[in-house]
Amino acid sequence: MPVLLILHSVWRWAVLIVALLALYGLIRSRREDPMPVLLEHAVRWYPVILDIQVALGIVLWLAQRWGAVPLTSTQVIHPVWGLLAAGAAHGAAAFRERENPTRALGMLAAYGLSLLLVFIALASVGAFPFGRR
Repeated sequence: MPVLLILHSVWRWAVLIVALLALYGLIRSRREDPMPVLLEHAVRWYPVILDIQVALGIVLWLAQRWGAVPLTSTQVIHPVWGLLAAGAAHGAAAFRERENPTRALGMLAAYGLSLLLVFIALASVGAFPFGRR
């Protein structure tokens, strides 16, 4: 279980970095600038990277339940925020096939909401983003 906690804690940095790159790429695409490949990949892969983080969190949560660790309010609310963040990131897919101005604005809003929810999830465990874990 400590390995899962370390993986979950370290992977948050990938989530944060890719989310910020994706948001920057979407902001640039609103200005009709061609998006660099790195930013295109960040926009495309952010939901997947967040899904990996959520999956690690679910496995960690289940391992804690298996080990009979008492359930605290933090262990309830943190996964809820994470699942909501993943849902918001996947909500951006609704805008993927639209015209560029609508696409970029819709995806920017969905990814921005997702990143806000990630920050709330981090704050709920005191790891915002440089906390104890």
